[in-house]
Amino acid sequence: MTKDWSKPVTLDSVLLLDFVTYRNMKDINEIMPKFPNMKWGALTNAYPTNAKIKEMDKLFPHDGKWHTVFEEPQQVFVDGVRIWKKDADRLS
Repeated sequence: MTKDWSKPVTLDSVLLLDFVTYRNMKDINEIMPKFPNMKWGALTNAYPTNAKIKEMDKLFPHDGKWHTVFEEPQQVFVDGVRIWKKDADRLS
């Protein structure tokens, strides 16, 4: 029996996210609220520090849209794009 992916899918686990097609998922900007004079918004998996907020302010355009930021020890996913973390001391 095959799954009909044209119908809405409810996720029971984060592991199922790999099997969901993008046409079934809503854009984060359709779900999250808009605030007056909002530069940008970020939905993160870790509590942001002041330094990270300043870094995201440089990274994101001031267009009033929401972005997803998923941080791991060696990499960060920003809107689904992988960014590897590098130490400034190790750069040559």
